[in-house]
Amino acid sequence: MNDTVEGILGIPFLYLALAGVGLVDVALFRGLTASYMTQFRRDERGVLARGLLTVLGAFLLFLLLNAIAQNSPPESPTRGGMQLLSVLVALLLALAFLIGYGALAWRLGERVLFAFGVAEPHPGWCVLVTSLLILSVVWIPVFGWALGLYWAMLTVGVVMQRLMGGEPAQESSDRFAD
Repeated sequence: MNDTVEGILGIPFLYLALAGVGLVDVALFRGLTASYMTQFRRDERGVLARGLLTVLGAFLLFLLLNAIAQNSPPESPTRGGMQLLSVLVALLLALAFLIGYGALAWRLGERVLFAFGVAEPHPGWCVLVTSLLILSVVWIPVFGWALGLYWAMLTVGVVMQRLMGGEPAQESSDRFAD
């Protein structure tokens, strides 16, 4: 019974966390988020490819560092260093996801709200709608999981595209700069 209550309470808290991250991204980093939006519009396939390569590379690096740590002697400083580096790789990947989530939520929410006839959706509403959409869809077996991975790859990819020579935040379109 207690596990059921925890599961039911976890969903609203997950929604609040996702919506909060997206709203903070849009509110505090408006220029950067607008730059990410421009990247989505300009080259979504390139963003996806970069995200896939980044996540795959981080996963392989994580496995390699953990394998080195497991094969090191227990008292060796190498073991702790490799474990620390593997945790750092995972944290950097999670940070890239959190930084890019606001732009993804803004873009998806904009598309959804346009489909429902909203002419000029506010970025905050876009983030709230997208957070609800993502939590509703990713629970669907296979299809939802694939769509969730696709969105995660886009989120990481747009951050990596910008870091690897994408458009500066000041040159983003005027529509998103206000």
